[in-house]
Amino acid sequence: MEINKLDDFITQMPKELPNIIMKVRHLYLELGKRSFYDREYEHLMFGEEEDMSIYSNKPYSNPNIIICTTLNKQFLELLNKAGIDAEIIHDGRHSYLIFRDENGIEHVTDLTRDLKNIQFHCSTSYFARGTISTSDLRNIDLRLGYIDDKGYSNDYWNLLRTRLKNSNLSSKQKLELTLNAMQEFGDLSKLGESELFSLYEKFTLYCIEEKQDRVFYTVKMSGRPEDYYIRLIADGRKTEYKLNRKTLQFEQSREIELNNGPSLE
Repeated sequence: MEINKLDDFITQMPKELPNIIMKVRHLYLELGKRSFYDREYEHLMFGEEEDMSIYSNKPYSNPNIIICTTLNKQFLELLNKAGIDAEIIHDGRHSYLIFRDENGIEHVTDLTRDLKNIQFHCSTSYFARGTISTSDLRNIDLRLGYIDDKGYSNDYWNLLRTRLKNSNLSSKQKLELTLNAMQEFGDLSKLGESELFSLYEKFTLYCIEEKQDRVFYTVKMSGRPEDYYIRLIADGRKTEYKLNRKTLQFEQSREIELNNGPSLE
């Protein structure tokens, strides 16, 4: 689909979609493929965002840099254009959206939290959870062409998880193998930076069952892009990995003995 403005989502939506749920699901996936969370927003001073025009009545652009409120405004506008009853719900510092189908049943969606899943062709976690079964949603995604008979990317994560569980690898070896393996399950270049970092965390926590001291964190310095890190404390060492923006891989940046040298803090 060639998307340049919000109306393009509607004009290019398949005409044969039979019901509201399939229409909403289609728009959810298509908007999700092109929307990337703006990490810079996390570092604004309280109230500062109110003065920034980028977050006021933000129009769609491709790529679509968003925060949860602007993404839900776009999603709501799309559903209204499609004649679907929906509303945005604000919950503290986060917002999500509810839509109603032909039978008046309310379905909750949280597209912001599903961006990483959509961009890596995983099953989603925040679309109509509790109101549409997993099997029904899979059938919908097959009909929409989001997946084929091979299924979702995360259908195969268990292969690596089982391999690691049955191995005698060290904690560091397991982590590095997992970090390097994620690219085998999908196209990392389709993800925004924030979504990529979140997916690495989800993938790692799923594949490695042992309780380890694995910390995913970011560092932001004034005037520079945010840096993404993973810290592993295991086997008497602290090891730090940093995301390489060019390769989209985490690379070891330093390692120290726990009882020697300065802390990585």
